[in-house]
Amino acid sequence: MSNKIIRTLWGDLQGEELKKFALLALGFFFLIGSYWPLKILKDSIFINIVGRTYIPTAKLLSLTLFFPLVLGYSKLVDYASKEKIVYFLISIYGTLGVVFVWYFLHPTIGLSNTITAPNRYIGWLFFLFVESYISLMVSLYWSFVNDVTTPESAKKGYGMIVFGAQFGGFSCILLANRLAADTTLYAQRVPLIASISIAMFFAIAFVTFLLQKTVDKENLTSYEEKISGNQDKKESVGFLDGLKVIVTRPYVGGIFLIIFFHELISTVMNYQMLFLVETTYLDPGSRTKFLFDYGLYAQSIACLFGLVGTSFFQRRFGIKFCIIAFPVLLGSSIVVYLLNPTLQAVFYVMLIAKGINYAFNQPAKEVLYIPTSKNIKYKSKAWADMFGFRFAKATASIINRSFGPFVYVIGGISLSIISIWVMLSNALGNKFRKTVLNKEIIE
Repeated sequence: MSNKIIRTLWGDLQGEELKKFALLALGFFFLIGSYWPLKILKDSIFINIVGRTYIPTAKLLSLTLFFPLVLGYSKLVDYASKEKIVYFLISIYGTLGVVFVWYFLHPTIGLSNTITAPNRYIGWLFFLFVESYISLMVSLYWSFVNDVTTPESAKKGYGMIVFGAQFGGFSCILLANRLAADTTLYAQRVPLIASISIAMFFAIAFVTFLLQKTVDKENLTSYEEKISGNQDKKESVGFLDGLKVIVTRPYVGGIFLIIFFHELISTVMNYQMLFLVETTYLDPGSRTKFLFDYGLYAQSIACLFGLVGTSFFQRRFGIKFCIIAFPVLLGSSIVVYLLNPTLQAVFYVMLIAKGINYAFNQPAKEVLYIPTSKNIKYKSKAWADMFGFRFAKATASIINRSFGPFVYVIGGISLSIISIWVMLSNALGNKFRKTVLNKEIIE
């Protein structure tokens, strides 16, 4: 019975391949489960103790973190195995997370102090902490997944991974939403929600350990190794070499641009939503509750789509269709917002930008990395994901500071970008199909 359900939802997964994807899905359950509550708290805490008007500045500051982060990450990739990198980063972020929870509970530094001021440094630091965790850990874990998966296997297994990830996000957002329901307990419940998320960091490391110890080596062999037959190839790549690949390889540069375009538009529209949230709800608890409601809806959509849609669309229509359909859908929702610029309308835009992205666009974009070399997966991908992510947020912050109140200007910029995004996605889809059919590797 269970095998029939798995075959219906995700295709013919069985044996060691099924075990591998089940564990990878469990790892993503904890990763996205920890990520979504922290993502909501990052914005909520910042606008409540620092102020919404400083969010563009915080986004720009997060860009400055990119260079030391990628430099350190690049060195780790040269000298440590992928699972050891996971263990190391989890220990760092877990320790820092415990420190933040302690400060949140402090009577004057923490959340009990309701005075909003730009010198509330705990808000700035927590914002940067969560931003770096999101970009670094999600990129690293997807690199790990892409490195042990073939394109054909991805069409089946990535649906299960996405469902595990979004079910984790849904479950933890649901719990956080319940804890945040009593808005009078804001200063007590937020540290509790953060503590649960931090605890899940360590569960990611445990699942990685289980994967390495229980799945046979054949199912943890990369597509590149299977094509080339060389399982001992390990090259040291300089800090800027990942950037050079993005600039000199149109395929990798194209992936960078679709990451950039998505995050730019998401950040611009998220600022519109936060502006309307701040002006609609006057107390910190109510703002936090609204944002958790938004997160719950987004994760519900992503979870349902991950269960019945991700694998189906990839198997039935292919990667090219998936990476084109998403920006078309997002652009259509922005048109609706321009016709009716309200909190409810931008709420639906963000549900598509986040909920549908995590179950539809994100896994399809990750599949594009499979027929690439290890150095692209771990180093150029780090530049594309992290720098694309940060650079997009910084660019969007400049747009928000300049044109934030002008809804139609924001809409026009977004729709122009989406038109370029659709054409680029078409070219990437064609290149991916040709590379896989010819059993080639993009290096």
